[in-house]
Amino acid sequence: MAGVSLKPYKLIRSNDFAYVTVTSRNGEKISLAMNDTVDTYICSSSYIVFRCKDKSKLLPKYLMLFLSRSEFNRFSRYHSWGSARETFDWSTMCEVEIPIPEYHVQESIANIYNVLLIRKSIRDKLKTQIKDVCAILIKGSFEEAKGGPNKWLS
Repeated sequence: MAGVSLKPYKLIRSNDFAYVTVTSRNGEKISLAMNDTVDTYICSSSYIVFRCKDKSKLLPKYLMLFLSRSEFNRFSRYHSWGSARETFDWSTMCEVEIPIPEYHVQESIANIYNVLLIRKSIRDKLKTQIKDVCAILIKGSFEEAKGGPNKWLS
């Protein structure tokens, strides 16, 4: 990117969030993401970038789970304003009431969710493997059946 100015871009550091205020034409979801890596990225200046002020009180992964809920998507759409372009602006985002349990509870919720994602991934891989093996098992069953009912009586 030699010769390209990065001035108009915003940095998204580890555990930072970014969202687009415009909610029209996004379906029923707000465009929101969290950088869950150790890398720093850039995004357009049209995004709002924010972070948890005190990570010892609010776990970023817990906040992301809260903001990813369908209830929050409905809330953000309901509180979007504008005629040509509906927006859910930063001042409205700051007014969102977030239930903040004790830190260890937030951690437990985030860990349980991560385990759920891992198990879903394992389930999907197993479904694929079973699908591949199923045809072989059925073929083997048909071949055994061709041996006749008395095949097993010797």
